[in-house]
Amino acid sequence: MRLLVVLGAAAVVLAAPWVVYLARSPALVVTEAPFVALYGQARLKKERSSAARALFRRVKPVLVADGVSPDMVIFAISEASRRPLCVLFPRSQAQAALRFHEQYPEVPAVVLSGLVATPELPPPDGFLCVYGTDREVDLYRAGLFAGILGSARRKPARKTEKKAKNQPENAVNSQDEAVSPPNIAQNYVFWQDRAMPAEGRELFSRGVREQDPESNTIFINVAAQLPEVRGIACVTLTGAGAEFLERTAAVPQILFGWLNPAILPREVVVQLDDSHWALAVPAVRLAMRKQAEGKIPSKPLIFSPKIADNNVFRMLEKSAKKVP
Repeated sequence: MRLLVVLGAAAVVLAAPWVVYLARSPALVVTEAPFVALYGQARLKKERSSAARALFRRVKPVLVADGVSPDMVIFAISEASRRPLCVLFPRSQAQAALRFHEQYPEVPAVVLSGLVATPELPPPDGFLCVYGTDREVDLYRAGLFAGILGSARRKPARKTEKKAKNQPENAVNSQDEAVSPPNIAQNYVFWQDRAMPAEGRELFSRGVREQDPESNTIFINVAAQLPEVRGIACVTLTGAGAEFLERTAAVPQILFGWLNPAILPREVVVQLDDSHWALAVPAVRLAMRKQAEGKIPSKPLIFSPKIADNNVFRMLEKSAKKVP
């Protein structure tokens, strides 16, 4: 009998967190079907589990078809939960967020607007919240990432130069084609989109210089402006530069976007993800504090299997938390 009591008490203690977890109101994330196809089903499940652990509550996707009416979105939300903690909407569902806010003013409706303004929405009030992407922090971190990756490419070249002193003049080292010359300033290419402000260019350049002071930063808009590939240390791409992704140049790349990493070229080493799923956790926390507006940095995804040097990986991870 005493053993049964002890076992019963242990079961209650172990079950209590799960009871609390299931009893808490879920956070809902409106998710369009085309987004799932590009983001990846397995990746979405992983982000969902990660968000649930961080918030210690259920995080449920509300799947809707592309172009569905706001009323149908609200119906899908009501089917997912009768009393959600809050509902997150992508920028494309801003009208549905407004309609939901009008019908359920006591439930926070959060629009993750990215880099686009939302003039069609009324001023946020703490229950209708609008959070954009903090592109300033993203650009600074991207510069740090680029400088780290470019400096790592230069190190093998220095080793190669030392070895070359003991080799015949006509000897060819296989690394010469893969790295920049050690004593020549490297070019860090940023393929910018139309939304790139002058302050953003300065923040990116600042991040690069902190890691590689002897570097050159080049901002381009079209492929014709690309310098010779041999002199490029790293290429950073925003919403433009898709044609460069299709090339086979062995140059480290940093990508702003949320495409499934499984379909990205192997040269993409870091991805800055500002999707509504990547930003779900900080967005829910801001909404719970009734913060009406704000900016959230993208979530840096560092693909460790593509990085041979553990020290480089640690430097990238550390830089992922820095702010200008």
